[in-house]
Amino acid sequence: MGTLFTFAQSEGLLPLGEQYNPVHYVKGIESTSDYESVVLTPEQTLKVLQQLQQPEYTMLVLVAATGMRMSELLGLRWSDISGERGEIRIRRTYVYGELETGAKTRLSKSVVAMHHVLGQLLKEWRAESVYSSKDDFVFASRKLKGRKPRRGSMVVADHIKPAAVRAGVIEVKDGKKYMGGELVKRFGFHTFRHSLTSWLMANDENPQIRAMLRWTNLNMLSHYTHGFEADKLEAQGAVLEKLVRESNRELDSWNKTATAATD
Repeated sequence: MGTLFTFAQSEGLLPLGEQYNPVHYVKGIESTSDYESVVLTPEQTLKVLQQLQQPEYTMLVLVAATGMRMSELLGLRWSDISGERGEIRIRRTYVYGELETGAKTRLSKSVVAMHHVLGQLLKEWRAESVYSSKDDFVFASRKLKGRKPRRGSMVVADHIKPAAVRAGVIEVKDGKKYMGGELVKRFGFHTFRHSLTSWLMANDENPQIRAMLRWTNLNMLSHYTHGFEADKLEAQGAVLEKLVRESNRELDSWNKTATAATD
């Protein structure tokens, strides 16, 4: 608004002087948020995954291993996934029941590196899914006969949170949810995005955080840090090894194949 009034003054539509620009008298309203992110260890995430079936299992692995936003996950079509190139393209998002072209930020609208293990999980889910054509949504709503993706809030309420409770990761007392004795106010897909950041930081993968999570800014790292594709896959593979080791015995052979291909 300030720019608009300044432009009007430059065009002679308003008198010059700060006193004629009402934006100068606007005071910001202080606001605070009580949101506290919850972070899970890889072991806790694995426990939650072991309580899930398809397609919720693959949905959670995707977020936990790539840091993909829920809106991006739900907007995926099978044509966005290339097993040959080992990549997932973010072309649209699904927000509040509506599809939106593009992504949250310029950097978000990019390519997500896809490890062999992740590619195999998606291939297996596609073989099971009723909606497997290239233009179908990867996680289509059966209730809506595939016309739209599933609603993320319902997936969290009906599957993710109950799985965390069954796994013993979340404890319910008097209708409230706790982790380690602390009250949990919000728990969902974004929890696992936060967790991925923590895992990468703890394992000295700092240069890959911005590249993998596709953030526009990351104050603690250099603004111009870029990750090589092989490095991103290596970091993603290290996370996947912790998450799907129990359910996918071919992981080691895939890792050896990937290593040989990049050597």
